[in-house]
Amino acid sequence: MDEQKIINNVLRYILNLLEPINHYPYHNINHTLDVYTRVGYLTDKEGIHGEDKTDLLIAALFHDTGFTVQYTNNERIGMQIARKYLENIQYEESRIQKIERLIFATVLFSEAHDILEGIIQDSDLDNLGRKDCFVKTLLVRKELNTIAHMKTPKRKWMEFSYNLIGTYQYRTSTARGERNEIKTINTQRLEKKILIDN
Repeated sequence: MDEQKIINNVLRYILNLLEPINHYPYHNINHTLDVYTRVGYLTDKEGIHGEDKTDLLIAALFHDTGFTVQYTNNERIGMQIARKYLENIQYEESRIQKIERLIFATVLFSEAHDILEGIIQDSDLDNLGRKDCFVKTLLVRKELNTIAHMKTPKRKWMEFSYNLIGTYQYRTSTARGERNEIKTINTQRLEKKILIDN
């Protein structure tokens, strides 16, 4: 089984699958590719290779495909989409189950039970420790308002964002080393905004 060929085929499939929702402000092709790229980077830095790396990359590509069907509880739909595709190419059952588990690990506020779940979580929430954090959170809010029709008042959204940024602790030593400093700054900036807005 040529692992790289499988990844390339999944990538092509996902790019076509996500095209109808590529107008989403946040959960679009760019986000999926960001997560996919970061997973590749973190697996190398954390010494994850072979089947585990392949399965993480595949999970990263499938992790938001559930949005093509429904907005809420999309992770379980993404797991079903991944399973159907992988069964069709006779992918090993134990690896399909691992990929499903990794997709489900991207549910917000989930615990990481191993380094693989930690890598996909750190990759999905990478922007919490980047300078573009607030741009990204505004895109999520816009998406909730326009696509999911979940009107979120500004203050409530700021409090949710503050809770997420403050609660989430990067799982991998690489992400902690590269993102914690900016994440702390982002938390402090958001705290000030909430106090000013009070």
